[in-house]
Amino acid sequence: MKGGDFKSDGVPRLPDTQILSALYRSVNSATADDKIIFLHVATKQIVRLLNNSNVTNTWDKTKLDNLLNVLNQQSTNLGDCAAQVPTRMSKYRKQLKKHFRSLKKFLIEMKYSKQSWEQIRKEVERHLHRLLYLANTMVEY
Repeated sequence: MKGGDFKSDGVPRLPDTQILSALYRSVNSATADDKIIFLHVATKQIVRLLNNSNVTNTWDKTKLDNLLNVLNQQSTNLGDCAAQVPTRMSKYRKQLKKHFRSLKKFLIEMKYSKQSWEQIRKEVERHLHRLLYLANTMVEY
């Protein structure tokens, strides 16, 4: 791993997420169409990350399968909506894919250790909270 990739306690850390925070802030003010596409791409990337045989050695398989089923259904529904929207958001899509590639690379470098999967779990949980918040900004009361 590159220098600076370890916390002071020697525990490896995930790739820098400040860029991702800026991305979420940016998409918060985007149009509803862009938000739908963002939600779709992010959900799809989470599924791709978790759809890995190495995770079943660390996580409860039943719970993981349930999560993946829900996320796949959400991704399908969002994909149906996104298909009706003109393709845009290439910068958002590229940044999201780059972020998830870095998470995959982190897992590989950490040899899919239990510790690395725990960090990925926390990162996915943060994503899901942010995505829920983003989806809620589209709801009209």
